[in-house]
Amino acid sequence: MEIEYIGEHLTPGIIGNAFVVFAFGFALFSGISYFLGEKHEDESWKKMGRWFFRLHSISIAGIALSLFYIIFNHYFEYNYAYQHSSTDLPLRYMLSCFWEGQEGSFLLWLFWHAVIGNVLIRTARNWENSVMTVFAVVQVMLGSMLLGVYVLGIKIGSNPFLLLRENVDMMNIPLFQNPNYSSMIEGTGLNPLLQNYWMTIHPPTLFLGFASTLVPFSYAIASLWKKSYIEWLNPVLPWTFGGIMVLGTGVLMGGAWAYEALSFGGFWAWDPVENASLVPWLFLVAAGHLMLINRNKNEKPTSLITTYALTLLTFILILYSTYLTRSGILGKTSVHSFADGMPGQLILFLFLFIGLSVWMLFHRFREIPKSKEEEAFLSREFWMFIGSLVIVIAAFQITFTTSIPVVNAIFGTSLAPPINAIEHYNSWQIPFSIVVALMMALAQFLKYKKTTSESFLKNIWLSIALSPLVTVLIAIALKMQNVILIVLLFASVLAVTSNTAFFFNVLKGKIKNAGASISHVGFALILLGALLSAGLQQNISVNTSGIDIRMKGEKSNANLDNILLYEKDTLPMGPYLVSYSGKQRSGVNMMYEVRYIEKSNGQVNEFSLYPRIQLNKMMGNVPEPDTKHFWNRDLFTYVSYVNQDDLTGEKKEDYQVLDTFILSKGDTGIVAPYLMVLKGVSRDVDYEKHKLSETDIAVKAILEIDNMHGVKSTLEPILVIRENRLYHIKDQDEDLGIRFSLTSIDPEAGKLNLIYEKDKNKKEDFIIMKAVIFPFINVLWIGCIIMIFGIVLAVYNRLSNQIKL
Repeated sequence: MEIEYIGEHLTPGIIGNAFVVFAFGFALFSGISYFLGEKHEDESWKKMGRWFFRLHSISIAGIALSLFYIIFNHYFEYNYAYQHSSTDLPLRYMLSCFWEGQEGSFLLWLFWHAVIGNVLIRTARNWENSVMTVFAVVQVMLGSMLLGVYVLGIKIGSNPFLLLRENVDMMNIPLFQNPNYSSMIEGTGLNPLLQNYWMTIHPPTLFLGFASTLVPFSYAIASLWKKSYIEWLNPVLPWTFGGIMVLGTGVLMGGAWAYEALSFGGFWAWDPVENASLVPWLFLVAAGHLMLINRNKNEKPTSLITTYALTLLTFILILYSTYLTRSGILGKTSVHSFADGMPGQLILFLFLFIGLSVWMLFHRFREIPKSKEEEAFLSREFWMFIGSLVIVIAAFQITFTTSIPVVNAIFGTSLAPPINAIEHYNSWQIPFSIVVALMMALAQFLKYKKTTSESFLKNIWLSIALSPLVTVLIAIALKMQNVILIVLLFASVLAVTSNTAFFFNVLKGKIKNAGASISHVGFALILLGALLSAGLQQNISVNTSGIDIRMKGEKSNANLDNILLYEKDTLPMGPYLVSYSGKQRSGVNMMYEVRYIEKSNGQVNEFSLYPRIQLNKMMGNVPEPDTKHFWNRDLFTYVSYVNQDDLTGEKKEDYQVLDTFILSKGDTGIVAPYLMVLKGVSRDVDYEKHKLSETDIAVKAILEIDNMHGVKSTLEPILVIRENRLYHIKDQDEDLGIRFSLTSIDPEAGKLNLIYEKDKNKKEDFIIMKAVIFPFINVLWIGCIIMIFGIVLAVYNRLSNQIKL
């Protein structure tokens, strides 16, 4: 019998599903219209293409609004809201729910393509038909990812408006036999790692960067289609460097999020998902520089085919990274990839555009202009080409290692990913970084076509003279011994000094034309900051407690990397004295206060850090670091182990008798790990507080408890004589988990009997913590800002030049 469900909010889902169909259909009609408009050079088809794309854009907005409405109103009868949100989730993280899942992130990608497409409709001019045909085809493919329909038994896409009871993994549970089930369910919540403000701005920025790579790709395909092999470079350059800026910003935001929210101890871990966004950016950087070369060569381009290849590969690698992160193939090698996905559909998406790119290049290969002139050794285009080639080789190395699971799946091999990923990638990427830094340092002083050695040396000699001196001074001051790191230090310093000299000596301080120099300085500072902070990082959390924190039989370096801190205890740690002051729950976070005392120049500086554990019953608890920022270093800390039983904050009492004391005034007793002193006996008892009658005789013992760390508390157990019978009023210290009973008094001997009880559930609180000093990490963050500013300046300059033209 079909169940008539009550309480379900079906209207937003019906509206959202209608918009999904409209978005797919309008994108398809737009692509057909633009294609016919280009083929027949018919203005009416172009107008139809525009209107269909605008209707497609409105439909995308309708899907997004419908999904937001469902999430914000906690309609957990929808599978997406159930899996990615909960009623106790702070409002500021609701946006993160939208793009946490497969469907939401595809929708975000579609949205940015729609925004960019509408800008192109107004700016592409005679390129509109061909460029927007490619855009519309991509939107058709992405739109199909949201359909969630079956065609000949094959599922196409995953619908964001699927009801929970329609989910094949959920539909057979008894809950859905209840017509009012929707009032009984609660969402599983947002992944704890995503409950960070960076994750409200990092994904939209990153996906805007992904979307921006479609513009150069579309122009490249359009130019091959139209046989306009040089003309496309001028309109595509601002888009290319705009994409470099936005995608680079997204990648750097990911590093900042990892540094602030993750506990692996750094800003970059070479995680496969991180690499999947970095590699397309590297290809886009290389493609952008080759575009500059060919635009300046005009009728005699020298690397146009390579420019095409890199431009096309950039978008293809975006699709490949989508396959890596969404197909489930990286489920065992990445901490933040999707566990499962749509591998078949993603592979079809990927190979469609690989096939289109290869066919277009092959079909036009002989017609693409090629210069037979060899580039002069001392020319800007020669060294820009070499630098771009090095970037591409570095990107291929990252891609190959990241793709080991794919290689295993295709060829049936059993290649193992590197055990120490950071060490593996650094061993390859540091040499590449040295070469790139040297190219950035030298190429600016070279002119296009040819440069005389005298002119080159005249401009560069001061930087070449100063850089080794600065390098030596820094290496001595920081006690650097690794030769390869010292070489990287030299290359980075040279890139900073030479580009700074170029700005003042050649550009005469004209900031409008200095975008390239400023961005090069920023990138060099990123390399320098990464070298100083990661290469010279100092682990200071060596265990000085005297207690071995390794598991039985374990041979790890846990004692060299972590410190054991008991509550209220104080231990030396690096240049500090540290003490664990206790924990306190704040919302979903259990905060652990760690006090630091530092003596410097005769002054005592004190501060606290609050590494925390985010509590999540559905997905597991997640440690999050806390960092103290100084001008010349960061102190990065996180809790690596706590007693999981203490995370709830619930108090359970179960006292047991541990000892009996017979004491006189002034006597002491050990109630491990505390010291107890009998300060005296008193008749000054608060009868009203303890509800005693006037005929009762009450005596209290005054006990002082010393925790051995300078903190003392007082307990006052009471003995009551009522009608010749004895009664006991116990006194306890809940924080210490101890209590005492006064059982009898011997006035002649001046002694009294005390019973000591201990709460079996009260264990001495402790944490195991890791602390790392990252020296001069602000150089890296400053470099990020400078690089992005330089790229923005370069984009603005190129747009200004186009407007003048």
